[in-house]
Amino acid sequence: MRDPFSLIVVHGDGAHVLRVNLPRWIAYATLGLIAAVASATIGLSGGYVVLLRESGRRAALRQRVDDQRVLDSLETRIAAVRSEIATWRTLHDKMWKASGLAAGPDRTAIAAGGGPLAASAPVPAGEPLAEGELDLLATNVADEGLRLRELEHTIGRMGKVMSALPLTWPVHGQIDSEYGMRRSPWNRAKREHHDGLDIGSPPGTPIKSPAPGTVVAASAHGGYGKNVVLDHGNGVKSRYAHLKKIDVKTGQRVAKGDVLGLVGSTGRSTGPHLHYEVLVEDKPVNPHDFLPQP
Repeated sequence: MRDPFSLIVVHGDGAHVLRVNLPRWIAYATLGLIAAVASATIGLSGGYVVLLRESGRRAALRQRVDDQRVLDSLETRIAAVRSEIATWRTLHDKMWKASGLAAGPDRTAIAAGGGPLAASAPVPAGEPLAEGELDLLATNVADEGLRLRELEHTIGRMGKVMSALPLTWPVHGQIDSEYGMRRSPWNRAKREHHDGLDIGSPPGTPIKSPAPGTVVAASAHGGYGKNVVLDHGNGVKSRYAHLKKIDVKTGQRVAKGDVLGLVGSTGRSTGPHLHYEVLVEDKPVNPHDFLPQP
């Protein structure tokens, strides 16, 4: 049997010395236990460090996934905005064409590479989204906004012109004679051109101005009898003939709906009616081109 280990404990002043004999197996067991605890501690510490690293990696990966989702959502929204801009551009072009006027300067958006920007074009690889695509979208929106303001200005001017046109009926009644060639009511064997519409209406029916205008004639004039001529501006005039009574004077400014006179049968007339003409640059045109369907 081997000798035991001796453990000597000395007090600080050296006055007392304690000697303890430990069997070898207890000493070895104690050292083994200490080594095992140290190894376990080191192992746990290493595992904790690994867990921290993995946790950091997972957090970074999760952030990348979240960022990618945000980017995917942003790209989808950008594609929708670009599609809407393309719709605006098409609508603006149609409105310019409908107005019969030349559109403003060509403001077609240019994508990277020189071609027109397509509504579904992908974001170029490696190009920063905020500095590339978003800036281009902002430019497109600004350009379309400018075109829209130009269109608004043009439509505003057209609206003023339209509001001055004779676009409503001065009286309501049956059309006794249309515009164009017809048999003469005085000689059925003869054909003649009728410069307006004959609208049948009871005598004394008020005749209302279909649009604002200035009275440039208000008198009895040959075959027209008592008649009124309004100047609506932009080369457009209207005539109201065979009146029983005239309620306006030359030079007077009238508003839409003002009474010009009363239906009658003065001048060269076969009976009570309103002879209504529309003239463009002093040439008679078909009033139906200006009037809604009765």
